Amino acid sequence: MTSTSRRRIALSIVAVLAVAPGCCLAEPSPTAAKEIDLLIQRVASMTTRTFIRNGSASNSDEAARHLRDKYAYFRDYIGTAEDFIRLCGTRSEMTKEPYLVMSGSTVRPSADVLAEEFAPHPAAQAVGGTCR
Repeated sequence: MTSTSRRRIALSIVAVLAVAPGCCLAEPSPTAAKEIDLLIQRVASMTTRTFIRNGSASNSDEAARHLRDKYAYFRDYIGTAEDFIRLCGTRSEMTKEPYLVMSGSTVRPSADVLAEEFAPHPAAQAVGGTCR
């Protein structure tokens, strides 16, 4: 093996190791899976809100169904509820457009709405929960 070949192999290994932390597979813990399921249920219960994805409006049931589908697709890359929000509830993977949630005349990024739903609530903290 020539020194050029060894150098190329070494550079390839360095390149793989540099990107490896971002592509590691994960699996949600039982607690994280429950938190994610609860977040999806919370979306389904937001019947007075309109969910906007790629310019198209959806009701809460359709939005929850879409989140379940994306969760199934990205499940191997999700270890926490925060990962779920980032990978499934933030934007379209195809268009990169952010998902939005409309309540009355107020439009907010869905990532903010989901993060707010996930944020510790005083009553939930008292019993050890995280989603409100």
